[in-house]
Amino acid sequence: MKNIFVIRHGETDSNKEDRYLGRTDESLNAIGINQAKKLAKRTSDLDIEIIYCSPLKRAIETTKFIKTNHTCELVIDEHFIERSMGVYEGLTKEEAKNKYADLYAKNITRIFNDAPPNGETINEVIKRVFAGLNEIKNQNKFSNILISTHGFIAKVINKYFNPKISDQDFFDFSLTNAEMKKYNFDDYNKI
Repeated sequence: MKNIFVIRHGETDSNKEDRYLGRTDESLNAIGINQAKKLAKRTSDLDIEIIYCSPLKRAIETTKFIKTNHTCELVIDEHFIERSMGVYEGLTKEEAKNKYADLYAKNITRIFNDAPPNGETINEVIKRVFAGLNEIKNQNKFSNILISTHGFIAKVINKYFNPKISDQDFFDFSLTNAEMKKYNFDDYNKI
């Protein structure tokens, strides 16, 4: 049985300001550091055997707190980096609406085959994340695996384990900062 514990990084200033963060490499803020410390306590009794982590600072910083309680291997894995939001990165929703009115009007961030200029489509992200999960499923000898990642990637991971969810349920699913969700390869994703 392979348990997958998916965590979202602690809060950053851009999270607090409700900005499109994407690939912007931002550190945790003071609240995020406290959240990461609390998450480390909550995960301390788990028998984590390996951690896969996004290469972005906010995920790595969160993972370092968790890693203090575990002697397992840490793998920095590009499969679990946040979705690139292209020209939207760093902007609030209001700023994106004002600066890119036509894009914003067509709700570009929720179209599976389209993206803001220089950004990733949802389908590109799904392909990347599913490939990473399939590698873990097929190549990993461990039973308890932790993935330290981001909000949008958590939606995609949830879709992997629940492939029949509607598009609305895909977008409605959310992990808040420093929240954890457990999945199991044996119980889900009968592809």
